[in-house]
Amino acid sequence: MKRRFWVILAVLISMSLLGYLVVLPGTQVCGIDLGWLSFSQAASVLEEALSWESRSLELVGLDRDSQKYPMASIGISPDIENTVRALRRPLWLISKRRYPLLLQVDQERKASWLDAVAERFRQDPLDASFNITQDDRVEVISSRPGVVVDKDALAESVSGDGWAEIPARLYLPLVYIEPKVTTEQLESHLPLEVISSYSTYYQDTNDRAHNISLASSVLDELTISPGQVLSFNQITGPRSKENGYRKAGVFIGDQVVDDYGGGVCQVSTTLYVALLKAGFEIVERYNHGMPVSYVPLGLDATVAYDILDLKMKNCLDAPCILKTEAKDGCLTVKVFGKKVPDLVIELEARVVKEIPAQPVSDSVTGGDGINGEDGGNGDAGNTPKLRSGFMVETWRKYIRDGNVVKMEKLNSSWYPPEKAVPSSDTRGGT
Repeated sequence: MKRRFWVILAVLISMSLLGYLVVLPGTQVCGIDLGWLSFSQAASVLEEALSWESRSLELVGLDRDSQKYPMASIGISPDIENTVRALRRPLWLISKRRYPLLLQVDQERKASWLDAVAERFRQDPLDASFNITQDDRVEVISSRPGVVVDKDALAESVSGDGWAEIPARLYLPLVYIEPKVTTEQLESHLPLEVISSYSTYYQDTNDRAHNISLASSVLDELTISPGQVLSFNQITGPRSKENGYRKAGVFIGDQVVDDYGGGVCQVSTTLYVALLKAGFEIVERYNHGMPVSYVPLGLDATVAYDILDLKMKNCLDAPCILKTEAKDGCLTVKVFGKKVPDLVIELEARVVKEIPAQPVSDSVTGGDGINGEDGGNGDAGNTPKLRSGFMVETWRKYIRDGNVVKMEKLNSSWYPPEKAVPSSDTRGGT
């Protein structure tokens, strides 16, 4: 009887230890039967059967934009060692047959992957904008919402204790960002029409023409919202070689010298007059030190980056859009906005004072212009005629049905008389 007891006890002990020597029969990991295998054999079978290196996660974003990522790039790999260790169990737990394939996660790599996915699928919102057609019709280019990946939600979606919990395909959790300017907002301002236009002319065969074309192109289709102040210098930027500008004549006081951006003042001047005729308010404006050839006295607007700026405020009830064109020696600026029926705006520049220049004798000039050439103000050998100075007032008239309903003084411009010693024979402004 005692012998039989010990035999039964030995059998029970052996059976209880069986689950620590081999994988108990019927045990499966991810559907793979590992019963009766040694634990080292079970680990080998799992590594060969799973082919985890070829496993990938497909992420699907907006408009079915998708990309596959290898699990290794996510920082997720199967934890074979701990999976097999979990299979060691006593015989009385033989009824538990299915076990998960455990995971190991490289948190640093996973965080880098989340950042990369967020950047890959990010889509910035697109504000609605105006577009001017060839036949001067204003259209609205539709807005589009932006999207960003919810990284916390994505991290949760690729987390879990087992390999089977990681999906093979996942629709990205996205957060939508509304644009600042919507299609509906801009469409509410339509129709927009040409409310003013101004043109100036220049020689289309030199570096000055290049600068005019370059600066005016920056202004093309620029939208100026109600209440917004347009800064010419801020929009066009420094007139430098790095920004594509060339050397041409510019005014420095009452002299003309070559510098980068010569000709840009003609762009600021043409813009200035067009905006005045549209009803804009002057915030900052300076006239040249001497008259320029492309615009009447009192209507010019000189600029020098970081020194002199042209600033104009849209005091109208609707946005305005600029359309610029520099072609065949003609620079035109058109302003599109809400047209007021039967209203016409005109500008008037009045010379209120003329100051004659002090004549200069032959002994000062040597009888000639610069470098022995005719100075362009008189015959060689004679006393050249110097430029007078002018005080000019600029007025804006609002006309309805042929009657002036409002008249406002905009500013006064002072052009000093030419000095006694001529400094250059190239007087024409920039």
